[in-house]
Amino acid sequence: NNPFSGMGDFTIRTRKFKQNPLLGRKQFVCDVVHPNLANVAKKDLATKLASMYKVHDPQCIQLFGFKTQFGGGRSTGFGLIYDNLEKMKKFEP
Repeated sequence: NNPFSGMGDFTIRTRKFKQNPLLGRKQFVCDVVHPNLANVAKKDLATKLASMYKVHDPQCIQLFGFKTQFGGGRSTGFGLIYDNLEKMKKFEP
């Protein structure tokens, strides 16, 4: 039960989930609960979100603006899931 071993357990909740058809994406506020972890890598979050929302390509998922709450164990950020890579390349900087 080593706290530094591999990928620990974390849960993702999405709030304010919104379809944005003009930009070809879904957008949401992402709450991550990660006890015993300092924070969670965005790549791990993207793979978990891809399985949650049945996204074929995890590269279509953009995550940013994560802030860890004081005391740790919980982070909040913003996420976008694009319909395809062309739309993502068109709108992402």
